[in-house]
Amino acid sequence: MKIFPCPKTPLRKTRPGFFLPAAALCLAATATSASADAPAVVTTIKPLHSIASAVMAGVGTPHILIDGAASPHGFALKPSQAFLLQGADVVFWVGPELAPSLAKPISSMAEKAQVVELMDAEGIEHLKVREGANFDAHDHGHEDGHEDDEDHHESHEDHDDNEDHEGHADHEEGHEEHHAGHGEAYDPHIWLNPENGVAIAAVMAETLAGLDPQNAATYRENAAIFTARMETLDGKIATQLAPLSGRKFVVFHDAYHHFEHHFDIEASGAITLSPDALSSADRIAEVRDEIRDLGVTCVFQEPQFDAKLVDVVLEGSTARKATLDPLGTSLTNGPDLYPKLLEDLSDSLADCLKGES
Repeated sequence: MKIFPCPKTPLRKTRPGFFLPAAALCLAATATSASADAPAVVTTIKPLHSIASAVMAGVGTPHILIDGAASPHGFALKPSQAFLLQGADVVFWVGPELAPSLAKPISSMAEKAQVVELMDAEGIEHLKVREGANFDAHDHGHEDGHEDDEDHHESHEDHDDNEDHEGHADHEEGHEEHHAGHGEAYDPHIWLNPENGVAIAAVMAETLAGLDPQNAATYRENAAIFTARMETLDGKIATQLAPLSGRKFVVFHDAYHHFEHHFDIEASGAITLSPDALSSADRIAEVRDEIRDLGVTCVFQEPQFDAKLVDVVLEGSTARKATLDPLGTSLTNGPDLYPKLLEDLSDSLADCLKGES
């Protein structure tokens, strides 16, 4: 049996006759524990952890690497997290497009695990990366999948090779060159489209069913329940945002394309191309001009990053400031985090664009 650090929340009853006290699990291996039969699941970000929690409900609890206010961009792995990877049966992550610093640790430390790169998962809708301060001047095209998988995986390798950056300026320049050199670069924030969330749950359920046939029916039933919940939420958000389509807003970085495209409420631009890099004076000036010329209503900051840059681009503008959080930073981990994350995005957009924030 694999022993991991104590989960933050008590473990639930799993199947008739079995209870999993968290303290007991951390102190000793219990052969009769249902968690001993469940695969050891490691996820990277809070939204994926939430979806995995929903799929594993009644069987086990997944673990998370990037928690709290940490950003997957430039994330540094801790020794305790390396321990999780070494004991994992399966690792669910988006891929190196989102967290390039995890590519080598996952490859080297989770060598016994089945690693599922959800960027390549069946059923995921892909959107090409947008560039420039003004998205309106660029193509909003999307693809149902990667037409050229070979080029896609080459872009993974190129991204991995550029993990170590000498400075913020060099990083932003490299980021732009990477996208310019690979015209088929895709936005990795795939979970912000609820249909992609459903596809992720399906992949997780089938992966876990293969590893744990005894609980296969539970994983699949949980995925079906999750799907029904997402379909209801999808309709609710679409109704809330439909009257606001066409209103102008700017985001901190281009993390929301999947959400915007799905609900037909696309941003006019982003303050920075990469959240790891400092924006140049020219770019700040370009964003300021865009806010003025396009009549932008709202500019959104993110809790993972310093809000001072947002204040700078808002100087001399009547646009309002609000917050969008693509990771659910302040939300409690668990199966309810993912739907709450999508609801919060919709509420923040609606409140600010209607002038209620």
